[in-house]
Amino acid sequence: MTIEPFGPDYVRPAQRDCPNCRCCTAQLCERGRTSLRQCFGLTSDEHRQTVYRCPCSSPATRGTHAWRAERIRVTRYATEHPLPPDVEVTLRALADGGTVEDTQPLARLRAAGFALETETAGHVVTEVGCLYLAVRGDHRFVTPVEVLAVDLQARTASVVVVGWHIQEPVTVLLDQLTAHTGLDPQELPGTFLEAEANCRAATADDVVLTRIRAAPPLPDGWMDPGAGHGDGAPADEASGGDA
Repeated sequence: MTIEPFGPDYVRPAQRDCPNCRCCTAQLCERGRTSLRQCFGLTSDEHRQTVYRCPCSSPATRGTHAWRAERIRVTRYATEHPLPPDVEVTLRALADGGTVEDTQPLARLRAAGFALETETAGHVVTEVGCLYLAVRGDHRFVTPVEVLAVDLQARTASVVVVGWHIQEPVTVLLDQLTAHTGLDPQELPGTFLEAEANCRAATADDVVLTRIRAAPPLPDGWMDPGAGHGDGAPADEASGGDA
């Protein structure tokens, strides 16, 4: 016979509600922020609809894994597979506050998440649509990237993006690094990589890496303070030129 040490009326203690939303527990949101599955992908079918649009793990919430992944998606879209010219012209027209009647480019923009249709204002540009246009107008540079440390639980890595800043670390998704380099997480700390980056980004969170690959050793003295590289305004010589 199994003896229940808590007695027949034992009930699991209720988990603490998340202070930042009305749909989840604090524990679920803590996990959801660091998972591409977000909160709704980490809960049971019974409660999935309740937490479906939880802001704590949303792609629209700065700093979540879903937000970082969305910025990578849009950056790759803009640099590797840009919209057809007529569709991009439509997006720019919407961004300038204009109206568009041609339904074909609007359908393409909705499918990409760059525009949505509202009841009052018609079609409007989304935040990621604005990001797409910003990436299209920005310069990206090939730059060395040093992996400082990895966080296996949070699935992130702390890196120095030399062309952006020689000292301030940037947080990136660990799975992005492992997928592009083929290295195990434990092999990454101390490794130098190469990547394309928006080296003129305003903050560390705004830095987005793409086309990541293993890099040859840096020249002697490259990472020394005062070497003149990674000061936030890269010259072509320091960054490898436009991507």
